[in-house]
Amino acid sequence: MAHIKYLLIMAIFALSGCESMQHKDKVDVDVDGLSYHQLYIDSTGDLLDPGNRKVRGDEEIYINNIVDNFSKKKSQNSDLKMTIFIHGGLNSFEHANDRLKRVKDSMLADNKYPVFISWRSGAFSNYSDHLFSIRRGEKENWFVGGITSPFVFSEDALRSLARIPASTYNVLFGQNSMRLSHYDEEERYSDTASKQLEKLGFIVHDSPYDTGHDVGDFWSVWNPVKLVTAPFVDGLGTGAWNSMLRRTDLVLRRNDGFNGKPEVESDTAVTKFFKKVSSDLNNEELILIGHSMGTIIANNIIARFQEIKFKEIVYMAAACSIKDVELVVPPYMKKNDNTKFYSLSLNPYSEMAENSYFDFVPRGSLLMWIDDTLGTINSFQDKTAGFWFNMVRGASEAFKDPSIRNRVHLTQFGIKEDGAPQKHGEFGNYNFWSERFWQGDVSL
Repeated sequence: MAHIKYLLIMAIFALSGCESMQHKDKVDVDVDGLSYHQLYIDSTGDLLDPGNRKVRGDEEIYINNIVDNFSKKKSQNSDLKMTIFIHGGLNSFEHANDRLKRVKDSMLADNKYPVFISWRSGAFSNYSDHLFSIRRGEKENWFVGGITSPFVFSEDALRSLARIPASTYNVLFGQNSMRLSHYDEEERYSDTASKQLEKLGFIVHDSPYDTGHDVGDFWSVWNPVKLVTAPFVDGLGTGAWNSMLRRTDLVLRRNDGFNGKPEVESDTAVTKFFKKVSSDLNNEELILIGHSMGTIIANNIIARFQEIKFKEIVYMAAACSIKDVELVVPPYMKKNDNTKFYSLSLNPYSEMAENSYFDFVPRGSLLMWIDDTLGTINSFQDKTAGFWFNMVRGASEAFKDPSIRNRVHLTQFGIKEDGAPQKHGEFGNYNFWSERFWQGDVSL
């Protein structure tokens, strides 16, 4: 049973598209220079060495080295900007390292000093936490977690069974109708809102490539296997999703922060890093980029470190809610009149058509899964900010102050536009640190 359970979890989350999981054994990597550019936080809030995955006991020295190395390079290149990138969920340790190795030199050549905030967000470890240790948001001891795990799994299984009617309807009618039903209505609302946004002062970068799907994109849409896998997306996926949400909080604060210990003992290396930046680089203008669930962490950083100067805040396919953007980003922009905000989205029909492995799981990007299944949606403002239909409908309310709207950029990439991302997990394959990319220019 345990093997079947983990196979189901792997299939469900590996195909959801937040970021492709790396199915490979642990390998030795060339870590020369990576420690100057990465803060990797594990599931308890500890800092891991990028080379051997061991917990670093010298967090202050590690952080000082990053800041000092940036300052040294800045003295040699006055155009250099510290650029902080936070990845989304379902990223392995190896994937985080590989991405940094792949883009580090290119970013430095573009006058961007990369600092990657990485966090343990793999599917297995998150569902394992949900099943064996996390109860009501806190970590129980192994004994309590062990004896209660059968009940948790039974609840997940029963939820899957209860969701069979709804998931069957969605597979047969909801996702397959594509431009029908409520999505057609959303498109009408969005078209009306989009036409008004520029009049209200927003800067809209809307690709002209609004069509491009053909029969090849839909031939497998009625794959009957989805009738079996769809209920498990809800029943098993929701627990892992909630566990990942918990871990976004642990990037800034360890579990110890809720055990009656002083705040200084709960600070993670990421929190200490931003305190160091606030004190030592208080005149520097930084760039903050979040992808998918990384935008949830970015919101927490902005809310906690209002004194840091972020010249550009870039949210790519944001998994955070419109409400969270509204509560954090506009107040910060009001205080910092040079800050620009970029929200990057796929074409919504690219998100709807996203599928993997011959359509063995329900279609749709992670953002659609959150809005339709995994997330708690009590009002429109609870929907994901990175889904284009959501953002263009909610932008005027989220950014109500007219004085900041001319610094808000809303970008939509086209369907099958040459060189543009087409799937939720593809943003990291591009020059995501480039202003031209933020504005929808994919000719790099």
